[in-house]
Amino acid sequence: MPRIRPPAPSRALPATVHDLEAQRIVARRVTLADEVDRVLKELFDDAEFRRYREALKGEDAVEGNIMIDDTMAAQMIREKGTEMNLRLVKAAKLDALCIALRRAESWYNVSRKQRKSAVGE
Repeated sequence: MPRIRPPAPSRALPATVHDLEAQRIVARRVTLADEVDRVLKELFDDAEFRRYREALKGEDAVEGNIMIDDTMAAQMIREKGTEMNLRLVKAAKLDALCIALRRAESWYNVSRKQRKSAVGE
């Protein structure tokens, strides 16, 4: 004969979203790429930032080299992230910011690699 379990005690829904997030079983960790994504959205309409992100070939880069343009964009991200008080962005090295920027851009299908492969479609 199968065992019959007593009903589990019911629990009320959390009162607020903050309370809901507080009892999440697996807490989501904010990554550097998440914070860079926030800054990317803030800087996306900035003309100087866009100039550093636009080139697909080295000869079209503002500084004559895509890696240098990436670094200049990363510097802008660090400055804006510091203004926004984003802990991970403030502490990150420029190389890490460049990598996180490329990852965040890929979430929107606008990374250099994605745009380059889309040319001629």
